[in-house]
Amino acid sequence: MHSSEHVAQSIFSQQVKSRIKLAITNAKRRGAWFSLDRKEKSILYLSVKLRLKFESLDLLRSLASILKRLEEKGETVYAWFQRGIRLAWAFSDFAVSCGNTTAKAWRNDRSYALFLGRIASSPRVGVAAI
Repeated sequence: MHSSEHVAQSIFSQQVKSRIKLAITNAKRRGAWFSLDRKEKSILYLSVKLRLKFESLDLLRSLASILKRLEEKGETVYAWFQRGIRLAWAFSDFAVSCGNTTAKAWRNDRSYALFLGRIASSPRVGVAAI
């Protein structure tokens, strides 16, 4: 390996580690950290602590999968939207079953889904597990 390749690999590893550290910190602050199982937490901790080169595609895939789960559980617009879509569909199904045929449009209303997701994520509401 040439010295420039070694330097580039080292910089890449440092960037990956700093992003993982930031993700861990943010997940702990939001409470999403506790939704991970022991193996996932261990993978993140070890990837930060050990001197890894991050050359393994399997390792990078598992890290990406874990970080994606943290993001979905977190307080991001993406997470709000995902929760909101599930709620919008549930509310729509209920309203349609009660006879409101126009409620089918709620399923495709992005603003409504985002609103529901944000409200469901609020600690005051208590339905964040939805």
